[in-house]
Amino acid sequence: MEKTEVSTEVSVGGESYPMTGELTALFKALSNPDGYRIFVLTCEGIRNSTYAIDELNLTPKRYYARVRELVGIGLVSKVGGVYRQTALGRMIYDHFLPAMGKAVDARDELEFLAGLEGIGIGNGVMNRILEDLGIPIFEDSTNVKVLGDYEAFVIEAIDLSDSAEKSVLLASNYLDVRVMEATFRSVDRGVTNRVLLGKKGLSSRVNQFRMMLSPIFTKAIINFASSTVDLKDTVRVSDIPYTFCVVDGHRSIIESSNPIEEIFIVALSIDDRGVGEKLTKFFETLWKSGELRAGDTGVTS
Repeated sequence: MEKTEVSTEVSVGGESYPMTGELTALFKALSNPDGYRIFVLTCEGIRNSTYAIDELNLTPKRYYARVRELVGIGLVSKVGGVYRQTALGRMIYDHFLPAMGKAVDARDELEFLAGLEGIGIGNGVMNRILEDLGIPIFEDSTNVKVLGDYEAFVIEAIDLSDSAEKSVLLASNYLDVRVMEATFRSVDRGVTNRVLLGKKGLSSRVNQFRMMLSPIFTKAIINFASSTVDLKDTVRVSDIPYTFCVVDGHRSIIESSNPIEEIFIVALSIDDRGVGEKLTKFFETLWKSGELRAGDTGVTS
């Protein structure tokens, strides 16, 4: 019998939000004391599980059960033998968990604010009070957009590339022809482009076949081969822990996937120069360790 995912809805302020199985699993994993402690430890990276088991005073069975759970829901991944937080895990660790902790500490003040809602206190005043309490305000933020499915992720990547004015840095484990074509369009407009192709995506023969059948992709490769641009200055291959893109230094997309089944979970579109600078530095690190392998890209250099 085929297993179906149970989805319920939570109503907030007259709006209904789906409570998917993935979201439920996320709350379940972090509500487990062992899972939460392991998740905190992955902030700095777990390089030796034996030491982590001793430090957390857990049995190997309990430790690995919780690690598998955190990896399975996309909060943690194993890269280079080290368990680290994914982009989604880092966002939850850096922003949502501190906000929840501060909200719990300020529960009395929050109850007071709730009692003022019916007497005409302005939203601006309430937000100032919440800021004084140290609780981040997410409600009116336009800097972060959640991309809940792969198609929304692709559309956002295409839109960013098509609107790029100066530069596009793309590190991708996906060989999506539509995104690559948008990248080549920006090259034609004179935008500086550098693309890191993940070895995971290149290992898929299906992805390679799709790109070979794309006339725009084929034309772009021919243009590269006949131009004075060194392909090594434009495209490289590397081990990429997660897919991300930085456009014009401040507009970014960060994707998180299930590393076991290689299934897309969620992506974030962020307009923030600080985030863009950090991702750019990370891109430069990956770029330096990258390589161009003709057999992978279907071209010669």
